[in-house]
Amino acid sequence: MTTRTRGGRTGAKALTYAPIRLRVRLMDTDPSAQTAESEPAPGADASAKRARLWETKPFWSAIRAALFLAAAIGFGLRGYTLRPSIQQQLSVSEPSITVLASSQNVTAQVDMTLTAKASSYSLSLSLTSVAPLAQPVTLAVWFDGFPTPSVGQPLIPSANAYYTTGKLVPASLGAASKPQDFTFKSARPIGEKNNGLELRVAFPDLLGEVPGSQFSYQACGPGVSIHASLVPICKGLGSLSTWYTPVLEAGTTTLSSVAPSLQDYQVLAGDNPTLLGGGESWTWTGVNGVAMLAANVPAENNQQNDLFYSGVFLGVAAGAVIAFFTELLRPLWSKD
Repeated sequence: MTTRTRGGRTGAKALTYAPIRLRVRLMDTDPSAQTAESEPAPGADASAKRARLWETKPFWSAIRAALFLAAAIGFGLRGYTLRPSIQQQLSVSEPSITVLASSQNVTAQVDMTLTAKASSYSLSLSLTSVAPLAQPVTLAVWFDGFPTPSVGQPLIPSANAYYTTGKLVPASLGAASKPQDFTFKSARPIGEKNNGLELRVAFPDLLGEVPGSQFSYQACGPGVSIHASLVPICKGLGSLSTWYTPVLEAGTTTLSSVAPSLQDYQVLAGDNPTLLGGGESWTWTGVNGVAMLAANVPAENNQQNDLFYSGVFLGVAAGAVIAFFTELLRPLWSKD
């Protein structure tokens, strides 16, 4: 059936063009065709992903976290190494020295020198007769509580102690009395200790030294009631020997130290030296049993500086740790 349309054309011819226009419209609106045209090549997609990784916030957050972690470790280690170490309280064993004489009523002046070095320590005892002597006098010096002596010394071990003997001889006419010296050497400290910050000194006690005393008594010998503290001494010297306690007067006491240098120390407590011999010696007059505590001023100042910088570095390290964990937790609340 044919119908005439406007313009004189039949309806059959109009139907002929309608499907063609419909197909064109379907092809233009087909999603598969548009998808195929918009998809990039596989290689281009991977390259785009790599390029976008540098622009993501998690990537830079990880970089910042690594930097904060490195800062925390570096500053923390530096602050830990600068922290002051715990200094133990210094305690010095106080050995004792006993002097006996073969004659009664002997008066002697005592000069004592304690020398401290890195690995060599010595105590020198010098005894000088105060009153003129009529005959030679033998002296016995007993070192009790001392460390193990160095080899090659004329010391006799007895009852966990050591003793030696020497002689005071009469002075020639018009000459001064000649002193008798006794020395005890050891590889360990004798009466001093230091920990870098403090120096504690305790000279050996000189038994029998009483300021102003002029009393001398028989200490060892047959038929003598021996004092308990003198029993091991008398046994070491021989039970048949007769010994007396001399009258001892304090002369000078000297502390000599090369390392550490004494000029860096300031006396905190105890006996103040009456004479400073530069940076290597201190001298006391009229006292033998010197006890004192001194502080190393430069070392204490350095410790205060280290304490300050240690606190600064540890504070920076703590801040870096907080920032590190903040960066780790940032992706949990970030919306990007």
